[in-house]
Amino acid sequence: MPDQMTALDGASVDLEDRKPGRRPRRAIAALPGLRSRPAPFALAVVFALAAIPAATLGQLPVIDAANLIQTTMTALKMLESVINEVEMIANQVRQIENMVQNTRNYGRGVWDTEALPRLVRLGQVIDQEQAIAYSMANVDALFRQRYPGYRPVTDWSREYDTWTRTTLDTLRGTLSSVRLHAGDFATEQARIQALQAMSDSAEGRMQALQLGNMMAGEQLQQLVKLRQLLMSQINAQNVYMATQTNREAQRAATQSEWVRNGNTDAPRLEPTASGASRGRAARP
Repeated sequence: MPDQMTALDGASVDLEDRKPGRRPRRAIAALPGLRSRPAPFALAVVFALAAIPAATLGQLPVIDAANLIQTTMTALKMLESVINEVEMIANQVRQIENMVQNTRNYGRGVWDTEALPRLVRLGQVIDQEQAIAYSMANVDALFRQRYPGYRPVTDWSREYDTWTRTTLDTLRGTLSSVRLHAGDFATEQARIQALQAMSDSAEGRMQALQLGNMMAGEQLQQLVKLRQLLMSQINAQNVYMATQTNREAQRAATQSEWVRNGNTDAPRLEPTASGASRGRAARP
């Protein structure tokens, strides 16, 4: 039985047809079928080989260290830039908050609204009965009337009574003025404590400026009150010194008048128990 060979298309070919001098008819007839219909597996292998680069065939994966470092540095720089922008925005927000805070104020401040009426009352309280006060409208004319200076006195009792009353009433009015000053201590301390509390809780430049102005105003009021006390002291001292000076001058004028009238000895003017003095001729 002759040997057979199976062709690619499934047809069998006899071995006898492969003898020299004879053409294999079935094999030749099968070649056109091979050319027109390639195998699917062969096409898949060809396409897979074409898709793989020739340089990577048979090689291990390679990491580009320089490119990786450059990429990492670029990413870090971008991250740093984002952080800087966030910090810039945060600074701008803080600046806006500071601007808003600096425009806040206390509204109504702590002021001594009764300062002027009190100062007027302190000057008027000295004007008691026969006192001479700086707040009087006719203080100059009254002073000249009470203390005329070098002039003979005919009624020493009346003159001494006038001088004594004027001096004592003026001193009593001065003490009353000082008492009114002392009565304001509680109100002043409460106002100072309020300013201290506002100083501890001050927010922004506007509140700090307002607080500074209120403290300056309080200091100014204290200086004005101190000035009023000094004026009261000068008032009392002037009245006392005027009484002493006027008494000595009128005593000398009275004694001179006695001498001009032909009396050999001038009278001694001594104060009595009631504070007055009477003229009394010396015994020969």
